[in-house]
Amino acid sequence: MSWRTGSAIFLEFWPILQSKIRDKDELIDFTSKLLKLFVEGDMDTWDIEDVHPDIRSAMKLAGMEISEPERYQGE
Repeated sequence: MSWRTGSAIFLEFWPILQSKIRDKDELIDFTSKLLKLFVEGDMDTWDIEDVHPDIRSAMKLAGMEISEPERYQGE
């Protein structure tokens, strides 16, 4: 899968995840695991990190770098 395809698919999943997984910690944990799978399939997280703070939290939990961390000071 190309990185653009992966990003597009993840962004289609994101609203569903938010609506079905109400517990924030559980959402972040599940999303971090899902992100690892997508990145393994060649997705670039740069396209999704600006979408929602919980995505950035999941990225951090998964050990992924935020490309512009200075933009998100205080999160």
